[in-house]
Amino acid sequence: MIRAIALVDLDDTLFQTLRKCPGDVPVERLTPLGFAKDGSPLSYATPRQMGLLEWLSETTHLVPVTARSLDALRRARIPFTAAVCAHGGVVLDEDGGIDREWQSLMQNEARHHSGLLAGMRDAIHAEATTRAVPINVRVLGEGDLPLYTIAKHADADASALFSVVDAAVPTLPPGWTDHRNGNNVALMPPHLGKRHAVAHILPALRARFPDAPVIGIGDSRTDAPFMGLCDFAMMPTGSQLAGTTLDAE
Repeated sequence: MIRAIALVDLDDTLFQTLRKCPGDVPVERLTPLGFAKDGSPLSYATPRQMGLLEWLSETTHLVPVTARSLDALRRARIPFTAAVCAHGGVVLDEDGGIDREWQSLMQNEARHHSGLLAGMRDAIHAEATTRAVPINVRVLGEGDLPLYTIAKHADADASALFSVVDAAVPTLPPGWTDHRNGNNVALMPPHLGKRHAVAHILPALRARFPDAPVIGIGDSRTDAPFMGLCDFAMMPTGSQLAGTTLDAE
């Protein structure tokens, strides 16, 4: 029986890389849930995360709301049909197909920003090359749809990554988002964001389950806007978002 609607971020909420898993949980007790294209495991859930996932799967209408690309989402071993992925750039409908209305909107908006995205990519690459810092940077897209510029340090040195990005892109145009969490920087144009996509799908979900509370679950500061559209919000206590909202003492 569906008792709630759960809009759930994935990475660092339901699972994480092995490096980020708690040191007091033996590896043999971790469950692989995210996989590479060759089938090798990349992300793992702890027993408590598995308990949360099982509870959500049994009692809620579970909708992933993730920064993952559509391909990476489909390589996550979790139950879903509808979903928001690519930081809101792609929406799957209740049948698991592409939401064409949303896709058309994203295509129209992306035309205005593709040049800026490429320019930011090139500037970060040039600065990293000058400093001899191993940074992987690209414009992430779905098909021929450019969505946002993403940069990661090859050796997970977040401090060096942030320094290069700050030098290469000292300011963003109005309305853009600079998303940083761990070894990851995503520079996103104004039309892109989980909140926009959740606002698009939420009316139909509320109509389908009119008495069901909507729970938003996420770990990062950029999850907060979509969580704010929900009736209730949850976060891992050790997450970036919790660090800005909970008293550590």
